Amino acid sequence: MQASCFVPFLVIAAAIAMSPAQAAAAATSPGVTITLTCEIGTVGTGTFKVTANGSSSLVTVPCGGSATATNAAWMPGAEATIDQTAGPAGTVRATHQRVYLATYAVSFLTMAHACSPAFTAPECPPGTSGRRATTVPWEMIAGLIGFLVLVIAAAILFPVVIVGQQIRYFHRIFFDNPEAFRKAMRNLALMPGMAWRIRLRSRLLRVPLPPGFEDAEQVIRDDTQRV
Repeated sequence: MQASCFVPFLVIAAAIAMSPAQAAAAATSPGVTITLTCEIGTVGTGTFKVTANGSSSLVTVPCGGSATATNAAWMPGAEATIDQTAGPAGTVRATHQRVYLATYAVSFLTMAHACSPAFTAPECPPGTSGRRATTVPWEMIAGLIGFLVLVIAAAILFPVVIVGQQIRYFHRIFFDNPEAFRKAMRNLALMPGMAWRIRLRSRLLRVPLPPGFEDAEQVIRDDTQRV
């Protein structure tokens, strides 16, 4: 009974007897274990700078291997910043990575990607990390322009075809009455938007303007001058 009472006192005494150096060592984080996987293979190394609590340490990690960065100033719970300062040629470096230190060695895994249009970085050789070469789809653009031209031409020519049908229709009705046909053409040309269609039809088909069209144009000019 008396012996068991002395055990807590022995533990406390041991703690008190611990030197400041030993206490500091017990409070120091074991560091960061960095594992590097290289996309280009297992040849090469990467150098990483780990910063925490205002102090930095460098560690070199082989491709496909691991290494631990330590520092006496690092404390558990502190945020550590990891920046790769060197790596295998033609690979992208890991920068601005963060981990939190602990009472055990924190693991950090990273991949050294090969420089490509998908993975770009300033350290990549010229020509390997440029943007993806894009080919202008000229055929598609030409097809779209051609389609728009056809739509516009159809929008212009369709009314011309319609007015031609109307002229032929009135010509058949008033075949034996030229004066009535002349009045019908005059009235047709006076309808909004008909005059330019009749004139365009005459130019495209190289046919004379229907009788009465001049009278309609004179009326239109007089109305314009009157306004």
